[in-house]
Formats: sequence, C-alpha cells, structure tokens
Amino acid sequence: MKLSYTALKTFQQCNFRYHLRYNRGLPSRPRPAAQSSRALHGALHLFHQGLKQQHPSDPALFPPTANALDTLLAHLKGYYDNPLRPLTDEQYQEGRALLMRYWEAYRGQFPTPYLLEEKFTLHVGPFVLTGRIDRVDDTPDGFEIIDYKLAQRSIIPPDPLQLDVYQLGFHAQTGEAAKKLSFYYLRTGQTETVEADEPAAAQSRVRGLCRDINREQEFHPQEGAWCASCDFREFCPTQSRTPRPIPAKGRATQLGFDF
Repeated sequence: MKLSYTALKTFQQCNFRYHLRYNRGLPSRPRPAAQSSRALHGALHLFHQGLKQQHPSDPALFPPTANALDTLLAHLKGYYDNPLRPLTDEQYQEGRALLMRYWEAYRGQFPTPYLLEEKFTLHVGPFVLTGRIDRVDDTPDGFEIIDYKLAQRSIIPPDPLQLDVYQLGFHAQTGEAAKKLSFYYLRTGQTETVEADEPAAAQSRVRGLCRDINREQEFHPQEGAWCASCDFREFCPTQSRTPRPIPAKGRATQLGFDF
C-alpha cells in the first residue's frame, strides 16, 4: 500500500479520516488553491531547470539578467493559456505578483539546484512511502531542501513529520543527508529554515508511525482543528448527529503484517 506525507499526517490527526480516505478510498473535494499551487510549482520548476541547463557545472550564483524575470513569468503564462486546466484571471494576476516577489527576494541571483521536482519511493515495512521534493540546493553548509508553500506562514513551527519524510526521500534517492529544510512562503516572500535530523532517527519515527497504521483496527475519530476542513464530516459521529452510512465499496483494509 502506498503512503505519502499527507496520508501519514492524516492518520496522526484522525484515524477515522485516514480510514475513509485511504482504506475506503473516498475522494477528497477539489481545493480552489490547488490549481494555483500546481501552476506556481510548475513555473518555478521550469525556470530553475532552465538555469541549471544553461550552467550545468557552474556552482556560482547566476547573475541577474533582463529577461530572466520575463522567462519566469512566461512559464506561468503557459499555465494560464492551458486550454485543459487554465488559471482564472485572478489566479494568474496573483501568481504573477507572487513570482515577481520571489524574484525580488533572491534579487535575481539563484544558486545552482542540485535536484528539482525529485520523486522518491522507499519501503517502510509493508508500505511504500512516496513523495516529491521541490528543490535541493548544494550549499557551502550542506544540502538544503526547499519546499514552496502557497499557504500563509503559520505561527506553528514546521511539522517534524514532514522534515522526516523529506529527509528519508532525499537519502533514498542520493544516499546523502540534508542539513537543512527551508519552507519558502510564496505569498509573503519569507523563508523559514530548520535543521534536519539524521536519516536513522527520521526512519525510526516514520517506521513507528507506519507500524501504528498497520496495527490499527478501530479507526476512531479524533476531534481537532482539522475537523473544520474535513471532507467527511457527514460520515463522522463527532461532527454529525445523524452520520451517513460509510459506503461499502472501497479499498482493502490494513494488511495486518507485523514489522
């Protein structure tokens, strides 16, 4: 069974929500910000990929050029013009403003990326943990994982579980260990950086959580702030006086292996 950071976090917050989404296979509702996030991530990926291809062996910072910002904005325009999943005018204009702020934050000088949009897969007991890393920079202090965030910066520190998953994914792909993980908040131009733990410690924590998922049989709901955005409130006995029956069809339940 495949798991992602989102699946692991869902289980941490509410076993019931995890069960409906990942065991029963109930779909999540579309999120309005998802299309904007996809376009911004795509534009940044294409932009940094172009810089990397221009100077594949030069670790120095790229000098600012007159057309580099235009290139970045042109990549976003490609998503706006996509006839299959176009951005709205409002999403496009906001995206332009965010990418211009991103450019200004770096003052047009960008480090050579070590990895871009790197997918990873690793086995944890009977589960397959998958994900994607936005960017990794090779800095004088070591490898730094960069994660772009469209959400507003939270007063809550970055989730340690996300740090663990990214560290394991990077280690699985390269055999290396990241020294830092930075969240870049596109809406504010702020960066929050934390030190990454060693892969062995991260693996121990993630393995323990996967073991809990594998052994869980009841999947009781757990109330919290996440209930407000839950897609399955109508089925939940803590959120509805007369919860709807859970659809019978869906994916298989836990595998029941011990590890």
